[in-house]
Amino acid sequence: ELPGHKVSKEIGRTRHSTPGVGLISPPPHHDIYSIEDLKQLIYDLKCSNPRARVSVKLVSETGVGIVASGVAKAKADHILISGHDGGTGASRWTGIKYAGLPWELGLAETHQTLVLNDLRGRVVVQTDGQIRTGRDIAIACLLGAEEFGFATAPLIAMGCIMMRKCHLNTCPVGIATQDPELRKKFKGTPEHVINFFYYLSNELRAIMAKLGFRTVNEMVGHCEVLKVREDLKSAKTENIDLSLILTPAHTLRSGVATYNVRKQDHRLHVRLDNKLIAESEIALEKGLPCRIECDIVNTDRALGASLSYQVSKRYGEKGLPQDTIHANIRGSAGQSFGAMLAPGITLELEGDCNDYVGKMMSGGRLIVYPPRSAVFKAEENVIIGNVCLYGATSGTCFFRGAAAERFAVRNSGVTAVVEGLGDHGCEYMTGGRVICLGSAGRNFGAGMSGGIAYILDLHQDFESKVNQEMVEIMSLEDPQEIAFVRGLIEDHHHYTGSELAARVLLDFNRALPRFVKVMPTDYKKVLEEEAAKAAEAKKKEYTLPILPGQAVRDLHEEAGKEKANKESKAHKKSDATDIEESIQDGAAEKKRSQLVLDKTRGFMKYQRRSEKYRSAKTRTRDWQELSSRLNEDELKYQTARCMDCGVPFCQSDTGCPISNIIPKWNELVFQNQWKDALNRLLMTNNFPEFTGRVCPAPCEGACVLGINEDPVGIKSIECAIIDRGFEMGWMVPSAPQWRSGRKVAVIGSGPAGLACADQLNKAGHEVTVYERSDRIGGLLMYGIPNMKLDKNVVQRRVDFMAAEGINFKPGMTIGEGDLTLDSLRGSNDAVVIATGSTVARDLPIPNRNLDGVHFAMEFLHRNTKSLLDSELEDGSYISAKDKHVVVIGGGDTGNDCIGTSVRHGAKSVVNFELLPQPPAERARDNPWPQWPRIYRVDYGHSEVKTHMGRDPREYCVMSTDFVDDGSGKVKGINTIRVEWTKSATGGWDMKKLEGTEEYFPADLVLLSMGFLGPEDKVMGGNIEKDARKNIKTPAGHYNTNIEGVFAAGDCRRGQSLIVWGINEGRMAARDVDSFLTGMGTQLPVTGGIVKRPPYELLHKANGAPSELITAAA
Repeated sequence: ELPGHKVSKEIGRTRHSTPGVGLISPPPHHDIYSIEDLKQLIYDLKCSNPRARVSVKLVSETGVGIVASGVAKAKADHILISGHDGGTGASRWTGIKYAGLPWELGLAETHQTLVLNDLRGRVVVQTDGQIRTGRDIAIACLLGAEEFGFATAPLIAMGCIMMRKCHLNTCPVGIATQDPELRKKFKGTPEHVINFFYYLSNELRAIMAKLGFRTVNEMVGHCEVLKVREDLKSAKTENIDLSLILTPAHTLRSGVATYNVRKQDHRLHVRLDNKLIAESEIALEKGLPCRIECDIVNTDRALGASLSYQVSKRYGEKGLPQDTIHANIRGSAGQSFGAMLAPGITLELEGDCNDYVGKMMSGGRLIVYPPRSAVFKAEENVIIGNVCLYGATSGTCFFRGAAAERFAVRNSGVTAVVEGLGDHGCEYMTGGRVICLGSAGRNFGAGMSGGIAYILDLHQDFESKVNQEMVEIMSLEDPQEIAFVRGLIEDHHHYTGSELAARVLLDFNRALPRFVKVMPTDYKKVLEEEAAKAAEAKKKEYTLPILPGQAVRDLHEEAGKEKANKESKAHKKSDATDIEESIQDGAAEKKRSQLVLDKTRGFMKYQRRSEKYRSAKTRTRDWQELSSRLNEDELKYQTARCMDCGVPFCQSDTGCPISNIIPKWNELVFQNQWKDALNRLLMTNNFPEFTGRVCPAPCEGACVLGINEDPVGIKSIECAIIDRGFEMGWMVPSAPQWRSGRKVAVIGSGPAGLACADQLNKAGHEVTVYERSDRIGGLLMYGIPNMKLDKNVVQRRVDFMAAEGINFKPGMTIGEGDLTLDSLRGSNDAVVIATGSTVARDLPIPNRNLDGVHFAMEFLHRNTKSLLDSELEDGSYISAKDKHVVVIGGGDTGNDCIGTSVRHGAKSVVNFELLPQPPAERARDNPWPQWPRIYRVDYGHSEVKTHMGRDPREYCVMSTDFVDDGSGKVKGINTIRVEWTKSATGGWDMKKLEGTEEYFPADLVLLSMGFLGPEDKVMGGNIEKDARKNIKTPAGHYNTNIEGVFAAGDCRRGQSLIVWGINEGRMAARDVDSFLTGMGTQLPVTGGIVKRPPYELLHKANGAPSELITAAA
């Protein structure tokens, strides 16, 4: 089904339908009801173009081999076995998820069955369904295919992102759309697809060489070289037996072809069409008119198709002038009489026809009437069979007699006159005109979306037979239409000698009220709109004035006055409102006044609205938060821009690490369902108030809209949801109703430690969090400046968690005194190490030990502590006031040092970056949806530029040594510029540039070059580490080498983002809960999904090993 808004002028012209009116494809039972009907269709197609291959697509399912054998006997040239995978995603979800079987099963069965019946040599077998690699092609070939279909993979190579919005005409990359603005966004090139197939062919060649095959034909069906991988067997797959599909077909029946070796014999050389072609040579070669006479029997099928092929081959779609070739035929015609009839050909038949008359007719004229010697009444007898004019696009038909069932099904432009109809007339019709001078059967006009039918309802019973789901019934009143109908009936009488037409014309005015007009509702609306546009255009045309004193002028003035009076009365009526209507309903008025936005096309209509930073001139005077939040209307604009992608990359591997269900809560905010949005957000994120403020938003970097526009402001929406939750009182502490009696100690209160503690507390365990600083929060409290993350927000969350039953112990350093890892293990059932990566990377150059050289985190920690303790009055922080500050290293920490130094009142601030300046746009090696490595100006950079006149960053700078002022303090840094070049292996080589030495004054140097790993003091020397000096855990798990001790966060994965810390804490909590219960866990995985252990293991929990149950969970 194609919705009306997608039927553009181009599609309407191609499909011979009306732009703006939806199209429905008829189900296959109309035309392909059995193998015999399929054989007829194949014959018709072959007659219409003998040089083309006829392909039949079969769904891979049980028994497809038998069907394929029938198709091969029906003389198809090509059989496609289509698997259950693949598709663009525009179809319904049920159609994608529950249709068919894997192509491997259907292909193997088809190949074996065709070989057993000695039919394989006649046909080419193809398969498709998510074939994406050379290995897939090799397996398909070995199972019996010699051709392979690709759709999804090349589409993605061109730039498709599987939005699954093809039906909405909103493809953001300009592939599946008719919108010219969206089409401009298409950036694909043929070279992308060529390269894709080049790589496929190279991979296939390597596999063929390995197996010893020289050609694809040699390889077809040799599945004996395929082996089942025993190492991949699991409890779910151990009973699967693949021996049947891996049975080579040539062993089932030897001596027959196992791939296509010959063409099908369609016996086209004995067709009656050959006589017509020979006798119409003068018309085909010179365009001169000719008349042909011949007899026909019912074995002469598809008469006119081959003649039409010759006409189209020479003269194209326009064909010949009308009636250039006129054939007078006598007898009983076989199926598909006049199929694909081209313009300029007239087939006049004296006799009768079988089914499919005028099938796919594309011009020309068909005239059918009973033998002149017949004594029966033509209008009371069926003269043409079922399914006439199926898919016909143009031409005229006159049938003296009744038609059987499904007349004019999917007719797209033929004008036809008939004297009676069977059931299901004009089904799925999209264009053309049909006049019926007799009675019609039931279910008339089902699915009819275009064209008009005129029925002479003599018995006045037609209304009960019409399927009025999509059509309207009306009388015939328009003089132009009446003239059109009468003219066609006159032509019908002229060509067929119809007695019924003569009787109607004899007293046409008396018959006229009995005519019923059937017209699709949508088609009527479109025609009315076009008529209104035409009238408006005519109105705007300049007309010459009428001379005074003429009768025409007087009539024109009277008509104008009458129109003005009517408009005045209508205006007064609309102004007069009832007193009840004048009283406003407050709630309804508020609802009406709410912002109404277009969600479907919002990404095209609305621009990104980012949170605005306060002025850089004034914000450096305080330590308040930098930005002002978006208001409700601005947030709604942002949610309207979210496209609800079929594949939401914002929550994928390259997007949000915790897989926030972003499209869902965007939709809920758009619908003003804030509380539901909050609940959905908290399913995946324990601390949205932190990530909504300080996360760099990888979700926005992976946003589909970010391919060619500014991405959706996801971070702003997330922050607004949680802030509203606290404002409205929806965030209420809820301690677990049940306690397990198990104790867990969490070392470290950063994002990972707090997230882990929160999850384990929800599972009912008693959790104690140890923090060496005097305040809970770790990195959140002391590692991020207050203007970036207000500490009241952190403390609010800590208090909230304490109210839910979590114990916090600040000022407790593990590894000092009696409080060690072993002592915690003794008093708790499990211990989680979440200390973060706190060993900073040093800069070992001469004079490193001078006063004034500090690590960035020491600088930030002492500043925030002093700010919280005494508003910087105690002087216990490292001051940058009136100093030349140099920050070595970029990133968020370096930027925080810059912003803090500016607020202290530094004399100058310079930031050294060893790497080159990033590009303004994504580089070729940094494609979407990766995090965009581009040049950005953060808050600290803009503040330095405002107060000091230039951006603080210096790129490609290497520090060589610190300069001593003579008293043991630093006074400057000597540097040298470096150059980065790409090596032959693809890596980057750094080279010092001689003569670029430079001195920078520096009274305070802050080292912000990242972190190396966790401190050993906490681990007591017993915890095993990996090569990167982080705590070592098994892949995908969080347990260390010591039983009952787990690790999460930066101490396990290395320095990373807050959002990764939250994910680490949540996933570690699952492992801890599984360890404590021994039966899996009810805590969710990333994305908020709760995985339950298999029922069998739960049922046998007492007898099954706890390791097996935990692993299954």
